[in-house]
Amino acid sequence: MKNPSNKKYWLIGTIVIAIAVATILWILHERKQGASVPPVPAASSKDLPPMVSLSPEAMSRASVNVVAVVHRNFSTEISAVGILEIPDPAARTIAARARGRIEKMYVASTGAYVRKGEPLFEFYSPDILAAEKDYLIAAGIGEMDKDMMAKKPGMEHHSDPGLLKANRKRLELYGLTSDQIRNLGENIAVANTITVTSPMNGVILQKLSQEGAYVDEGTSIFQLADLSSLWAEVDVPEAYIRFIRMGQTMTVQTAAYPNEEFAGRVILVSPVEDQASRTIRVRLALLNPTGKLRPEMTFTARIPIAAGSALAIPEAAVIQTGEGNYVWVTDSNNMFTRRAVTLGTLSPDNYYQVLNGLSAGDNVASNGAFLIDAEHELTKSNPMAGMNMGETGSKNSGEGTAIVRAINVQPGMITLDHSAIPGMMPPMTMGYKVSDPKFLQSVSINESVRFTLTKMSNGEFQITAIEKQ
Repeated sequence: MKNPSNKKYWLIGTIVIAIAVATILWILHERKQGASVPPVPAASSKDLPPMVSLSPEAMSRASVNVVAVVHRNFSTEISAVGILEIPDPAARTIAARARGRIEKMYVASTGAYVRKGEPLFEFYSPDILAAEKDYLIAAGIGEMDKDMMAKKPGMEHHSDPGLLKANRKRLELYGLTSDQIRNLGENIAVANTITVTSPMNGVILQKLSQEGAYVDEGTSIFQLADLSSLWAEVDVPEAYIRFIRMGQTMTVQTAAYPNEEFAGRVILVSPVEDQASRTIRVRLALLNPTGKLRPEMTFTARIPIAAGSALAIPEAAVIQTGEGNYVWVTDSNNMFTRRAVTLGTLSPDNYYQVLNGLSAGDNVASNGAFLIDAEHELTKSNPMAGMNMGETGSKNSGEGTAIVRAINVQPGMITLDHSAIPGMMPPMTMGYKVSDPKFLQSVSINESVRFTLTKMSNGEFQITAIEKQ
């Protein structure tokens, strides 16, 4: 007979084992279910864009203005300085085609204007004389034929067409014109000299020889140039080269005629960029019918840039750093968020073309954008000590050192790249008003200065003292 107490213990053990097995199976099931859904990591503050919250009162004290991003037509103008040059096709060198002697000069001096076909000099050359005689013989009207006709009256002229053509080509290579060759055949006699004429209208740039001089073949006698048109070459920054097109018209001004503009047409855009200056050479052709423009004269070219319609923001809204450009975009709750932007052309009235980073209707901080940036930098370094835009520190006045980056006399503003001002401002580059306009006359751009910054009763920061270091 079995013991009842043993049966009881066996039953309890079985129940305990069953509960343990069920617990293990439930845990394994939950782990399997959890493994199919990866955990969502908590958002890191590093993933969030920089943000600054301002009250309306703080914005008013810091003179923060908000403008809407809208489309506008962009057109600007850049200037480039250069030197007028003689076009390559318009320059000629008049050289001796054979050895000989210059018998007479018809052009008195450098600078003389000559027309096409006008005599330049008389030239004696034994080689050219021999070539003329050979031409007449080949034509059947040379001295040999005249002697034969005298002995045998009635003898007809005879010529060799192939030889005649070869001798004519030889005279042309020696520089004789078609009229001179025709006159040679009509006169049936050679002259002791030939007259060298101008091949085009132009100005004598250099007279390189004199009467009576003996010269060899290839010796330069004159430098001649047609100045009815000139070249003007300008270096265009690579950021604007996409706006330059062949045939485009640009205007040129010179110091000699400051009240006149000369129109030039783009005839070449260099396919190669200058690595040192990051510019591309653009060549203009200038008509010069009056001869006012002269080679080597300096000029200033005005190049219109029409970029079309694009999103635009004021220059004051852009924070420029070594890492890029960005702006502070605000929402209806006065929360400002920093956003990177890609900029294009700057218009004459100081609006940047926005290529990327903003949409039409976005609102950005214009005046006061630097102060918002300073608020963010200070809060980032010490989250418990926000500037609150108008409460930048416990002090109302402080001294600092800086480098002058810009001076704008009309509104009485100076831009300083300054170090930290204890109790007032962190290091930054920012424009401030000056309490006395004379301050702007006592310093220059890129100078090191010591200054006093004071918070005025209206919450505005002004430079109340400044001097060179």
